Amino acid sequence: MAVWAQALAQTALVLVLAPLVQGMLQRIKAVAQHRHGPGLLQPYFTLAKLWRRQDLRPRGSSWVFAATPCFVLAVLLAASAALPLLWTPAPPGWSGDFVFFVGLLALERFALSLAGLDTGTPFGGLGSSRDAVVAALVEPALFALALPWMAAAGGTGWPALMAASASAPAAGVVRFFGLAAALIVALAETGRVPVDNPDTHLELTMIHEAMLLEYSGPQLALVSLAQMLKQLLVLAAVADLLLPWGAGWTVLPAVLRPLTVLGTWFGLGAGLAVAESLSAKLRFFRLPAYVGAATALSLAAAVLEVWGGR
Repeated sequence: MAVWAQALAQTALVLVLAPLVQGMLQRIKAVAQHRHGPGLLQPYFTLAKLWRRQDLRPRGSSWVFAATPCFVLAVLLAASAALPLLWTPAPPGWSGDFVFFVGLLALERFALSLAGLDTGTPFGGLGSSRDAVVAALVEPALFALALPWMAAAGGTGWPALMAASASAPAAGVVRFFGLAAALIVALAETGRVPVDNPDTHLELTMIHEAMLLEYSGPQLALVSLAQMLKQLLVLAAVADLLLPWGAGWTVLPAVLRPLTVLGTWFGLGAGLAVAESLSAKLRFFRLPAYVGAATALSLAAAVLEVWGGR
């Protein structure tokens, strides 16, 4: 019972922190682009404003469109409960599975694509079709991130993967390749430049935003909160897989461990914002080569891990 209470507490805290991470990303991007930009707490104010707005739905849409915001948020909350988060690098008594986590992210993307198609608008169909192509590229790359540790651990459970990662050299080539691949995957999975631009509604460039154009009011607030949560979960998964927690984690006082994890999340988020600010939007037909580079780096890391272990 204590394990599930701990998991629920972590999930609730991560849900509260997700808009703060989004605010930090927006702030860093603004500073990098020499703009004043919004404050750190602006995402909270935006969500509160949307919650007070009127809920409008496109004519002809079905229950799929109406149910998707609550569904995607519930799916991502389930993913956060199956992911090592704040209190310990591996949840005690809970052997979450990496494949299960990736599957939940895919289910969330599939639900949003259905909602975009359900509107019956050209923009919704455009965004859904483009997002399906990006998903076909990103999901294998995301799965490949764990291949080096799967090869070493012989399984897909989070505790085994993190133990294999902790036993690898902290500054080895395998970890370097993994972090390079994770940067590409994180930018693609969260819909950021150079794959997508979350700050534009230009027809020629938008992917994810095209599926959300018909949402308003509380439903748009739920979808926006879900995307912020997904962004934080991707950063947490990268930290769990690629940061060398190892023996250094066990010597830290219990009070400092959550703060250390939070620091790594914010550090990875800052790196993501800087990388996005230094990038330009890619043409859509160049995305396979871009995301394919992440898969190639992960496969190279897996080969090096297996070869080095022999």
